Amino acid sequence: MRSRMKWGDAVIIGAVLLLAAALAAVLAMQAAGDRLYAEVWKDGSLVERVALEEQTDRTIELDGHNTVVLLGKTAKMQYADCRDQVCVRTGTLTRAGQVAVCLPNRVVLKITGGQSDVDAIVS
Repeated sequence: MRSRMKWGDAVIIGAVLLLAAALAAVLAMQAAGDRLYAEVWKDGSLVERVALEEQTDRTIELDGHNTVVLLGKTAKMQYADCRDQVCVRTGTLTRAGQVAVCLPNRVVLKITGGQSDVDAIVS
């Protein structure tokens, strides 16, 4: 027995595809409008917050213990004088929410989005 697609099936499939395309377009426009920021924290205090843009080219030295490099829309912990080097091996941070932490020197490098620092509100 052969199953044939009916006219109503085509309408439903078309509507679902159209809604998916509209949702993808809205999410893409929202993501493109967000600015990224690199935040450098030392001992729980914000040392510097820099907007990451295509022309960003900056190096931040922290008392000779850590070096943070901001290049374009990326950030990384270039150097740390600690033994374990976990923060250096974290690599390049490119998206909001990514973090590189140097526990021995109490340094945190994180990427935040421009919208809000709140992830969710629970009532």
